[in-house]
Amino acid sequence: MELTIDYECPQCKKDSHQRFADISPGKMRKCAHCGATVVLTIKGLRGFERALEDYCRA
Repeated sequence: MELTIDYECPQCKKDSHQRFADISPGKMRKCAHCGATVVLTIKGLRGFERALEDYCRA
């Protein structure tokens, strides 16, 4: 099982995900659906925290 972080694009509101191994602090991403700039937020980190807990339980 590969660990990913899910996020919602602030522009088109579609969900996307990124491999945890590819995440680096401060690096901006482009939405795969609309091309908008996406920045990791506190809400996104909280979602990641839940995903990490689920991953560790598996």
